[in-house]
Amino acid sequence: MIRHFATVVAVVLAALLFCAPLPFGAVTRWGSAAVQGVVFAALALAAVTARSRDLKTVGVPALALAGIAVLGVLQSFSWPRVLAAVVSPRSASLWATSRTGRVALSLSPDVSARTALTWGAVAAVLTVSAVAARRRERRRWLAAAVLGAALFQILYGAGPWMARSAEIWKTPVPGDPTRLRGTFVNPDHLAAYLEIALAIAFAWGWWGMRQARRWQIPVESRLALAAPPVVIWFVLFMGLAFTGSRGGLAAAVTAVVAQGLLVALSARRRWLAPVGAVVALAGIGVVAAVGFQEGFGRLAATSAYEVTWSSRRQMFAATLDLWRDFPWLGAGLGAFRDAIPLTQPGDLRGTWWHAHSDWLELLATVGVIGAAVFLAGLVFLVVRLARGWIANRPSEDRAVMLAALGALVSLAIHESIDFGLTMPATAVTLAALLGAASRACGYGEPVSEVVG
Repeated sequence: MIRHFATVVAVVLAALLFCAPLPFGAVTRWGSAAVQGVVFAALALAAVTARSRDLKTVGVPALALAGIAVLGVLQSFSWPRVLAAVVSPRSASLWATSRTGRVALSLSPDVSARTALTWGAVAAVLTVSAVAARRRERRRWLAAAVLGAALFQILYGAGPWMARSAEIWKTPVPGDPTRLRGTFVNPDHLAAYLEIALAIAFAWGWWGMRQARRWQIPVESRLALAAPPVVIWFVLFMGLAFTGSRGGLAAAVTAVVAQGLLVALSARRRWLAPVGAVVALAGIGVVAAVGFQEGFGRLAATSAYEVTWSSRRQMFAATLDLWRDFPWLGAGLGAFRDAIPLTQPGDLRGTWWHAHSDWLELLATVGVIGAAVFLAGLVFLVVRLARGWIANRPSEDRAVMLAALGALVSLAIHESIDFGLTMPATAVTLAALLGAASRACGYGEPVSEVVG
């Protein structure tokens, strides 16, 4: 029975990846709690069947994410005022009116504790994915779940979008109903989610074309291998364009260009270098032909004020000022909304609840120490994926790495000007892809052990 647990874990994780975006991106308390419950249950199952090599593949990044979660918990505790004054003088001064003589390092302890659970869940997904993705057939299940969820987001969102309805699941929500948003309240957050699926679809297409070219098979069989990922990629790209997310569109185009360069580098064929750019131009052409105004109208209507980034530059400066007030341990994991009024310009008060840069917001809320821990895990993961990509691994294994690297490029760019990774569904989906890709790199086992 135990030897089948990895299959059960993969099924549970695939179901989670499909369902996680449905409750408004899992950003609601009950949606986030449901995701956390399933994740930690899957982690318990994975612990029964996990091998040491599974854990080694994601050990450093998983520990880094868990470290951020632990920091959030510690920030939510009450500490002796003398100790708090040493590690966070600003926190001690803000809690000076407390009569208990104790100080919380977070400006919103309850929020930090809840956010720590989300970070812990993301760390758990990274670990669970490494266990579930031990065999290739299970990686296919996970990829199919993400692609299916992304296509569902477009299909479901098309109805309210065409009807200009401001409802999701019959619940009125704020925002612009002329932009496609699926079950995400913010269309930019749907764009961030679709970027992950786009990277997977491109990698699938690369693998399918390699197989079609390599085998001596009929033309119709080659089309069956290559056509589905191509069609899905274009559908996903149109969906992303119809969200009206300028940052998402720029990030997705850059990511597919980067994936094309990786393919050319690996094959040592310079003529393949423009393949990503050609695919991106083809996607832009398809969107323009289907609905230029819907796909690029918001981009074309960008004002000179927006180009100068006046508001964003003000907010970025305020976020950096906030970090300077709490340099070492931050103002509290997830507590940005409660902390930013300390440095926010008066004309922006009450309008910006996030830094619109996940990188800056992380720095301001967990400080240099937390940011360094996160960066260490990220660098380890990127180096591992890069080495795996250039190593002599089977093409299906490398396709997962290509997808992961593409998603990282896309979200690294988009999240420098947005906050899509604060959506638990998007964070969990990215973690699952990265865990599967890291496991596909292998860890000393024969290739036959990971063949599905």
